[in-house]
Amino acid sequence: MDTIEHLEKFGYAIENNIISNEECEQIASILDKMENEQKQQGVLSSTESQTVLFNVHLDKPEIFLDKINIKKIMDILTKIFNDKFILSNFNASKSGSKGGNRIHIDSRIPITNFQNTFQVAVLLCIDDFTEKNGGTIVWPFSHKTDSDPRNIRDNVNVEGGITATAPKGSVIYTLGQTWHDVGPNLENSRRWGIIAYYARWWVKPTFDFTQCGEKIFSMLNNQQKELLGFTTKPPKDAKIRQKTVIPVEDLPDEYEKNAKHFLINNKFP
Repeated sequence: MDTIEHLEKFGYAIENNIISNEECEQIASILDKMENEQKQQGVLSSTESQTVLFNVHLDKPEIFLDKINIKKIMDILTKIFNDKFILSNFNASKSGSKGGNRIHIDSRIPITNFQNTFQVAVLLCIDDFTEKNGGTIVWPFSHKTDSDPRNIRDNVNVEGGITATAPKGSVIYTLGQTWHDVGPNLENSRRWGIIAYYARWWVKPTFDFTQCGEKIFSMLNNQQKELLGFTTKPPKDAKIRQKTVIPVEDLPDEYEKNAKHFLINNKFP
């Protein structure tokens, strides 16, 4: 069963050997340093369930920027969406001791038709994901239930969840409508992952990456510009531009023009 078939049947899938072990070790070391820096600055987002480092591709673009559009992942997402898609967030996550208490879906709408999937979470396993260190818990077939687990999780012990175990360097795909949760870290070991969240172009992203700044914009290739929303940015008014989706080739080279809802010479009347 290939990845797409597994996703359609079970609501999640795993692919191994996406990132090398050597690169995973380098990334994990950098994330440790970022965590310590944010802790010292008093800005670290951390609970007993999970520590999150937001938008690491903007903080450390030289390390993470090329991870937002890994070819194997882009190929899978292209098949799922069959449409233009964008990046909603790109956050590093480390499991905590109290995980497993926030079963949820990401899409907010529990759609049941796989062809209508409009959001997918792609989890890059920087460390091994196991049953004891806070590996992601998924509920197979839950993407077909037409139900939001937030409506029952506080009152019912939701059975049927399994831990999606995977070696470091792997990717765990989870449909936006699949029930899932971060598992509890029972052995107090390091378990870093990077949650890359993608959605169809018309879904509002978690963050406005078109405000990334001139330095990062100058580092982007065309596919990355599309992922960060530069080609699907709503027009400021009809005198400047009438349509939202535009070809990436029509983007100005200068960041400031993109940030100010550029004029495109009436190419889209």
